[in-house]
Amino acid sequence: MASGKNYLKYGTVEMVVLFLLDKGDLYGYQLSSYLDTMSEGYFTVNESTLYPTLYRMIDSGYITDRIETVGRRRTRVYYSITEKGRERLSLILAEYTRTTAGIQKILSCDTLPEEEQRSEE
Repeated sequence: MASGKNYLKYGTVEMVVLFLLDKGDLYGYQLSSYLDTMSEGYFTVNESTLYPTLYRMIDSGYITDRIETVGRRRTRVYYSITEKGRERLSLILAEYTRTTAGIQKILSCDTLPEEEQRSEE
């Protein structure tokens, strides 16, 4: 079973990648580096998670990729969000907001609701 940190991260990688790509085209290392830096180290994504996610999003039409030459021999693959990706991001962000609001309500509870306690007695 995945640790809590990894389980939560797995479900949010697509969202944060789309969010960053909505700000501009990025290559894989930039995405990984920005996620680490912007989260102050709390959200790191290794290659074994990032690239399969990117490939899945390309297959789904959420992002596109293009190869650019860097220097004389090196190339980089840049990723860009599509309109379909922006729509997906909007849906994911709305669901994330609803889910985190619901979780926060549960975690702020000091006692069980009174009706639930009575029915258990």
